[in-house]
Amino acid sequence: MKYLNIFFITSLVLLNVSCNKKIASTQSELMNNMLTNKSWYLDYSINGNNIKSYLGQSTYIITYYKDGRTEDSDGLAGTYTIEMVNNKSQIHVQVKTNNGNPLEVVYDIVSVGTSKLVLLKNNSTQPSSTQLFFSSK
Repeated sequence: MKYLNIFFITSLVLLNVSCNKKIASTQSELMNNMLTNKSWYLDYSINGNNIKSYLGQSTYIITYYKDGRTEDSDGLAGTYTIEMVNNKSQIHVQVKTNNGNPLEVVYDIVSVGTSKLVLLKNNSTQPSSTQLFFSSK
């Protein structure tokens, strides 16, 4: 009976350990998990009162990989990080342009779900920010 109890307790411990999933410990980690290994297709952009729809067209696509790499349909490739800055979740993208110049683009993450992503791109050369609406397929 003693051996049966030990076997039973050991089985429960092993079952509990094997069934536990890794849970994101931070907001940045959670957002990173939702973004990665998907191709995100630009559906709409809004700048001020100007709304552009890209549905049904060849459009901009970006992919964020779990290992921190990113690439887009313009041929740019580089790395990205998810950071919290001033209580805002941001994607910091570091790429090299086609002529080899380094470029950093920072997006505020407005919302991210399993198949929808909304980013806000602040541009110092324009009076208003651009909201970008993506979907994954």
